[in-house]
Amino acid sequence: MSKKAEHSHHDRKQPAPDAEAEPAAQQAPAETPAEPPDELKALQAERDDLLARLQRVSADYLNYQKRAQREIADAREFANAELIRNLLPVLDDMERAMEAARANHGQDDPLLVGMQLVHDKALGTLGGFGLSVIEAAGKSFDPDLHSALMEEPTDRHPPKTVLRELQKGYRLKGRTIRPAAVVVAKAPEPAKDAKQQDPK
Repeated sequence: MSKKAEHSHHDRKQPAPDAEAEPAAQQAPAETPAEPPDELKALQAERDDLLARLQRVSADYLNYQKRAQREIADAREFANAELIRNLLPVLDDMERAMEAARANHGQDDPLLVGMQLVHDKALGTLGGFGLSVIEAAGKSFDPDLHSALMEEPTDRHPPKTVLRELQKGYRLKGRTIRPAAVVVAKAPEPAKDAKQQDPK
């Protein structure tokens, strides 16, 4: 047998590499990830803080938008409020003039009738913009609707009942623009004991 054939035969008899003889590095178990360093933790905390701030800013902005929309709607709804409020004293003067005319003239007096028509027309025009008269006399006192200028003791009405109206009040689209000036009932003071009035 030639040397070449012997060498070839020797090569064929070499055993296959054993799978168990793999490098130790491949057989070692995977290492668990190490804890993140302090710098990474700080960055994560900063990220969470920024996200929380962004959420708060977003919520504040949404609230601002809603509030701004309400204010714009109110401004449109009550754009004539100041003008109407300044016209109320004119209605007061007309009513005082009609009261004086009724005291000195008959109900069919042309001047009184004409003044009444003008007053009613003005009130009707303002009513078209949402103005309404506040009811006062005989009603229970409501601080949102009435302004008590005086209290009057009486046992004919329950306390806090409006006895008289000194000046009309008005509301505009459900909002009080001038409360009614009124006199309110209060309970009379109890009578003093006769012995206290006439001590011996």
